[in-house]
Amino acid sequence: MRTLYIHADFMEFEVKKPTPMAESITDQQKTGRMEEVLVAFITVEKNDQDRVEAVASQASADIIETAKKVGAERIMLYPYAHLSPDLSNAETGKRMLKEMESIVSGEGWDVHRAPFGWYKAFKISCKGHPLSELSREIAGEEKVDAPKGEERFIVLLPDGTEIDPKDFKDGTECFQIMMGKEALKKEWPATGEVKYTRLCKKFGMNWESMSDSGHMCFTPKGALMFDLAADYSARIVNSILPVYTVKGTNMFALDEGPVAEHAKLFGDRLYTIKGEKRDFVLRYAACHQQFAMMRLWNISYKTLPFGAFEVADSYRLEQSGETMLCFRTRRMNMPDMHVMCKDIPESEEWFSRLDERIYEEAGKLDRDYEMLVNFSSWNAYIQHKDMLMEIVRKHNKPALLHFYPEGINYYWTVNIEYHILDDMKRAREIGTVQIDIGNAQRFGITYTDEEGKKQYPIILHTAVIGTIERYLYMILDTAVQMEAKGKVGTLPTWIQPEQVRFMNVTDGHLAKAKELAMKVQSAGIRVSLDDRSETVGKKVREAKQDWVGYAVVIGDKEMESDNLVVFDRAQNKNVDMTLAQLIEKVRSEIGDMPFRPMYMPMELNRRVDL
Repeated sequence: MRTLYIHADFMEFEVKKPTPMAESITDQQKTGRMEEVLVAFITVEKNDQDRVEAVASQASADIIETAKKVGAERIMLYPYAHLSPDLSNAETGKRMLKEMESIVSGEGWDVHRAPFGWYKAFKISCKGHPLSELSREIAGEEKVDAPKGEERFIVLLPDGTEIDPKDFKDGTECFQIMMGKEALKKEWPATGEVKYTRLCKKFGMNWESMSDSGHMCFTPKGALMFDLAADYSARIVNSILPVYTVKGTNMFALDEGPVAEHAKLFGDRLYTIKGEKRDFVLRYAACHQQFAMMRLWNISYKTLPFGAFEVADSYRLEQSGETMLCFRTRRMNMPDMHVMCKDIPESEEWFSRLDERIYEEAGKLDRDYEMLVNFSSWNAYIQHKDMLMEIVRKHNKPALLHFYPEGINYYWTVNIEYHILDDMKRAREIGTVQIDIGNAQRFGITYTDEEGKKQYPIILHTAVIGTIERYLYMILDTAVQMEAKGKVGTLPTWIQPEQVRFMNVTDGHLAKAKELAMKVQSAGIRVSLDDRSETVGKKVREAKQDWVGYAVVIGDKEMESDNLVVFDRAQNKNVDMTLAQLIEKVRSEIGDMPFRPMYMPMELNRRVDL
């Protein structure tokens, strides 16, 4: 903000005509005159848009101090767009002037605010003493609530016992490592070889060298796995409760109050974009878009609870040295669901249901979670302790509780981060669920209760399987740990890029191999045909290297018989079966999981070398 102060014998103005951004005024507000007045000509700038309250407070205090210093009896606030070329938008300007009028009048001053957005004629008589003309540039430093005390950690046992982490020696290896890192501030164990990246490369998941650090690209196999996981995330949430699936933009204007307030929580982890007239932030979850939509929805208590869902491309400016393929990226894809609940008890009920589903999804991959439970305050812990005890007893395992420093007004009360222990012996967060008590009011989301009154819902945030990338990370890490136990690494059949591959011995066997491949494909199975002029030995080796679920060689025997010799990767051996039995086996393993056709040609002879 830029201001020009003039201490005047009098100041009078008369509006002439409105600009397109003019505020509505009465006939009485079209003229004004004050005597013995400090006139503050005010230009609101673009940089003020995300800190209106702070700038208004600082500017008002300076105006009042100056008025006292020069002996002015009154104050006039005069919007004046000519002190800077870098103007804010009109809404911010109006809001700023109104906020300053409220602050100054609240301090007992006789204050008059000239209308915003009108062409005006004015007359002023400047007193001419050394302090009668002054200019100011107001930066508006934010006042941040000072935290009281430090963060705290305790271990909560299923019987309700609370233990200092320094004294807790039980629990799983994952729990001890998670507790050591989070509560005891220990360094991670030595990493050793990072094995999962070999599988990332195998399935076409890489960093994009022509983009910013932390941005991934997916070649056809990886893209197929990604889309199948995204399809599955949508299927999960739709099986839990009624869900409204939406799609939206990934950038939001920082001059929108709710966006600016929410963005402050992430500080320098945000991507910002300077537009022609407005500055924007890239969303870091689906919150902005879903909340922007839901504030316009006509919601009744009869429709609660319900979910809103989007697989949202989200952006977080992670430190470049800490980025990890699939696990820690700057662009991620969040299968984000928000559940609207009418009150705290209902939110706790659905929080517990989501907790069950999060554990269930990990269990399908033969993984287990440990819980890091974050509380915004000790009071939040007391409020939700019964719910948490029910969760801890249900899983029959301890939880690590983390208490944020008191004194900060967070929008949430409790969230759980669900951690697995990966092959590198590091606790990695995958799923999450959170109770949000602030964003409904911030964004203006309401529902009509039984008495016809408007109420603010409680919002649950959840990513049941984590980001799409982290879910793939868990799948790949599971395969790596299979190999560490001496097993053959494999993927769940439903997400294998190639579920079945046929290979011909000679050109004379090609037609039969293609015929069988087409029959398998028509059954809703991803099938490839290695029709290259290579030896059978090389084809079989490459099928195993490509982690194909089932590989079948077609030679003379198969030309004359319905029996096939099928290499079953999961069993790491050849199995005799008919084509019908092969189809039945693969389909039974896919079950009702999502299906998509291959993202590349069936015939290997037609594929480019990726």
